[in-house]
Amino acid sequence: MVSIRNKRIFFGLVIAALSLSALVLIPAAGAQDGDPERTGFRPDAPPYGVRGLYPVGFRTFSVEVGDRLLEGGIWYPGLNPDGTEEAVTYDLGVGDILLPIVSAQAGRAILDVAPDTANGPYPLVFSSHGLNGQIYFWAYLHEHLASQGFVVMAVWHNDTLRGSLLASTDEQQAVVMQAAIDGLVLRPADVSHTLDYAEMLTGSDGALAGVIDTDRVAAIGMSYGGATSLLAVGARLDFRAVPELCASDVYASLLSTMVCQAHSADLPGLEAHLMELAGVDGTPGQLWPSLGDSRIDAIVAMMPGGGSVFVSAEGYANVEVPALFMKSCNDEISIPAYNVDPAWEYTGSASKSLVTFENAGHAIGGYCDPVVVQTIPAFFPSCSDPVWDMDRAHDLIDHFVTAFLLAELYGDEEAAAALSPDTVQFPGISYETTEF
Repeated sequence: MVSIRNKRIFFGLVIAALSLSALVLIPAAGAQDGDPERTGFRPDAPPYGVRGLYPVGFRTFSVEVGDRLLEGGIWYPGLNPDGTEEAVTYDLGVGDILLPIVSAQAGRAILDVAPDTANGPYPLVFSSHGLNGQIYFWAYLHEHLASQGFVVMAVWHNDTLRGSLLASTDEQQAVVMQAAIDGLVLRPADVSHTLDYAEMLTGSDGALAGVIDTDRVAAIGMSYGGATSLLAVGARLDFRAVPELCASDVYASLLSTMVCQAHSADLPGLEAHLMELAGVDGTPGQLWPSLGDSRIDAIVAMMPGGGSVFVSAEGYANVEVPALFMKSCNDEISIPAYNVDPAWEYTGSASKSLVTFENAGHAIGGYCDPVVVQTIPAFFPSCSDPVWDMDRAHDLIDHFVTAFLLAELYGDEEAAAALSPDTVQFPGISYETTEF
């Protein structure tokens, strides 16, 4: 439990912690040695944690959406007839703020390689980053999914790592906080805008013509990104329980704490602002209409935080697509009792599954670049887990997400069988499912 009264001290600590963890939880090219086509992070990787057969291509994009430039990256099955090494440098865009070494991050893909159209089109996966984060937080999963026959698109949301690092004054911090709060409605809109752009890209005259199957779509995300995936498929915002939460001084998530700090005296005013921003009609203090996109067929919500606090049981009941939840029992950022637990319990999906990492913290979803840790050892506590081997956690994340998306978007019966309770027998993992 953390008091929400001391705004300045708390916000400074939050930004520091977020900035450190978001910077260093990045996939490293050297993490998977040996055959670049068919390995996991560890030699004992489960079946769907082993890299797929497709070479991985990567390219960046930007598209104008109203008065905003939506920027992001695309990972896709590519062609590599010359056997070029799958190696790329991801630019976090903070090299002018911090050491260049923490802005240039290594990945396992080929920049701008030609897509493999012969085996396409491929299902589309939209990936949403965490609060004040960046799109390369779990690029290892993006690369892994592309190697398995998916196209992954990720965009920089309104709340970014760069913005949080630049916020040094009270006024700038207030802007960063409001950007994060506005994400409750802007993030689901980003998903829809990206799907619109994907339809244009894969059209007959598009740069990725015939590559993306926009009739098979999933949304995945970690932390605030996990909450975004839920909102993107119809979880309905509901602020009626927020006044009591703010009055209790309970630390439920970073975003809920920010809301209470900035708006506890006028929550109806905040709701009215968000409704105007979203372009929806409604009255503050009532269940919102859906902000979801009917084109999305399945979701993965990993340690969903932030938006989940603002969704009631009635709001979760509106989610009906197949859903895979992931939970860290010792999550100190997105407290499970206020976030993933109610989402799992009340989501209306007939098909839903919950993977629980016992004794794990919030950071297990990302990867530390060893070079960064060696250069700045103080980063280590922010990019590791006291209990879990990070490589093992990443192999399991790759395995569960890949099997789930293959089962739901490809109708792959073998992948579905890998998600049956009898098959999911991994030390440190608890598992529940209503489908497999």
